Amino acid sequence: MTDARALLSKADKKASSTGPFGLFASSSRYEEAGEIYIEAANAFRLQKDLTSAGQAFEKAAQMQLMSEAKDEAANTYIDAYKAFRKVDPEESARLLIQAITLFTQRGQFRRAATYTQDLAVLYETELDDLDRAMDAYDEAGEWMSNDGADSLANKSWLKVAEIAAMKEDYSRAIAKFEQVAKSSLGNNLTRWSLKEYFLKAGLCHIANKDIIAAKRAVEEYTDMDPTFFQTREYNLLLDIISAYEDGDQERFTDKIFQFDQFSKLDKWKTTIMLRIKNSIVEAEDDIL
Repeated sequence: MTDARALLSKADKKASSTGPFGLFASSSRYEEAGEIYIEAANAFRLQKDLTSAGQAFEKAAQMQLMSEAKDEAANTYIDAYKAFRKVDPEESARLLIQAITLFTQRGQFRRAATYTQDLAVLYETELDDLDRAMDAYDEAGEWMSNDGADSLANKSWLKVAEIAAMKEDYSRAIAKFEQVAKSSLGNNLTRWSLKEYFLKAGLCHIANKDIIAAKRAVEEYTDMDPTFFQTREYNLLLDIISAYEDGDQERFTDKIFQFDQFSKLDKWKTTIMLRIKNSIVEAEDDIL
């Protein structure tokens, strides 16, 4: 089996040696050191020492940068990010950002966008840092949109909206749901999803305890898509608004139950519905 530590030591010596020309030695030694670091990193991976593998990949990327091989360096940073992902997510995120920076500098914006989505997932699922996750999803969406990949951009922006709502940042959630809805109007493949976006945005208005804005929003959504008033999502919003205004918890629960019989509520909707229900209960308690 290849001795990973011996390779790492060999690479360190190659990287630090000045050669016959001192500080002006050619970049070839950086290239050679980078190759040995990669060999060491792969040896560490075989040994399942992912921390050492990630560190060796990072050193290899640094050598590639010193020899002006920026495309190679970006790809090597990706290898470092992958090595660290399960053992040190924060370090993994740092290295992924290094790769994304290089991709943008090289004009590889689609790759930058794709890996920014990966960064967002890392923040969301591994680090539970929803603020950084939202910002990364938002940035990925912007780049995807600029590259003409509207469906991918919308996918990222929907994540922003859903996370924002979970954090009770309803204004940001509404803005993103409505942004995606507007961008979907002229696309026959995505128009069928409009009722879903309108429903979620409307629920955010109600969860935000702004019934006037909720009513106005429902009217605006019907103006945007005249077929919306024919949907069960439209009727559900009206029913919830009515039950909320009347403080009728039973009617609210019954309307949600009926809707769920035809369209199973997902975790996100269930959470928002529960918040709305709790608001009705709180309003009743205040009256009493």
